[in-house]
Amino acid sequence: MEGHFLQYLYLGVVVLGAIIFAWIISKDAKKFTGSQNSLSKIHNSIIYALAYVNENMLDNGRFIYIRNLKDKYNINKKAYNTTNHARMLYSLYLCERELNIQGLAERRRDSARYFVQEYVKPIGFGRYAAISHPEEENIKCEKAKLSSTAMALVAFSDLRPENIIPDEVFEGMGQFLLFMQMKNGQFYNFYDIENGGIGNESFNLNYSGDAPLGLLYLYEFNPKKKWLDAAKKGLLFLANMRKNRKEVQFDYNSMLATEKLFKTPDNGLTEEEKSLLKLHLIKMVEQVIPKQIVNKDEQYYGALIDDIKPLNIACIIEGLVATYSCVDDEILKMRIMKSINTGIKFLRLSQIQRGPLKGGFPNSADWKEIGVPKTASIVKMDTVQHALAACIRFQTMFKDD
Repeated sequence: MEGHFLQYLYLGVVVLGAIIFAWIISKDAKKFTGSQNSLSKIHNSIIYALAYVNENMLDNGRFIYIRNLKDKYNINKKAYNTTNHARMLYSLYLCERELNIQGLAERRRDSARYFVQEYVKPIGFGRYAAISHPEEENIKCEKAKLSSTAMALVAFSDLRPENIIPDEVFEGMGQFLLFMQMKNGQFYNFYDIENGGIGNESFNLNYSGDAPLGLLYLYEFNPKKKWLDAAKKGLLFLANMRKNRKEVQFDYNSMLATEKLFKTPDNGLTEEEKSLLKLHLIKMVEQVIPKQIVNKDEQYYGALIDDIKPLNIACIIEGLVATYSCVDDEILKMRIMKSINTGIKFLRLSQIQRGPLKGGFPNSADWKEIGVPKTASIVKMDTVQHALAACIRFQTMFKDD
């Protein structure tokens, strides 16, 4: 009996020691990655990216969506994406709110006005949505997009007092998101305005976290329970759908939305629901961290073994930062922190350092190599946006340290 007791005591001491060790190395990892030298370099990357955005925003607030590091290759100058326009406004909002960088504050407001005038339209029954133009997005007819509408709610949430979007339009955009939600919590991606319906092909099970994110931002200043309930239902649908899958897509928007939900006061989540949502986050994290290139001698250190696109790495970093504040396991938090830090280094080294496109990010880090696809040298505004958001979110982790 005494032998069993000593065995249990020993195991307890070992477990406690492991927890303490994990806590220490987690703190050390954060202290290391948050060094002044490291944060200074990231701050410079943010400033360079903002300069690129400033240079590629027209006077009316529209962005030059695509540039090319190799000018001899033609690009479609009409191509545009309303979702990515709204996401860029969100990144500029983060600069102001989180880092107090006000350099583009007035230009962000001009760009928001342009977005509202050009793309936010009534679609009947008191609903408003962000509309995609056929010639810009290579579609057959105008469509009301879930993602664009949701991200507009996020990006414009702090501009409500300026009446860029009237309250009834905010309400109508929320109603559109509710209209796009199925009974099981899943969201359709778009509404076909011309034909007045939603086709079965218009939903995507891999990326559906943007609507809950938009609803949660709306709930902050319009605290109606229906917004919160719809957001919870959407996130729980995703977590339930993916819990038994061996592999899942990395849905960074659902990670951002889960973080937002956890931070929402009186969110009404049960302990079982919290556990389910955390497991969903962990499953996505475990899909990417083992794939990261961690050998410093490798050319694309910080990227993934099967993905060296700055856009995708930036999205992963956004999701990892959101997850870091939601999980409890200190060893996992340490792994997440190290993965974020390594990914940030990849982004910094991928950023264009000189020339007319300084501050931008190429479509692929190997764009200088011989024989790569012509698209590797394209600089898209959405890549800049996600890299900017990733760097801001990373710096924000150390604001209170």
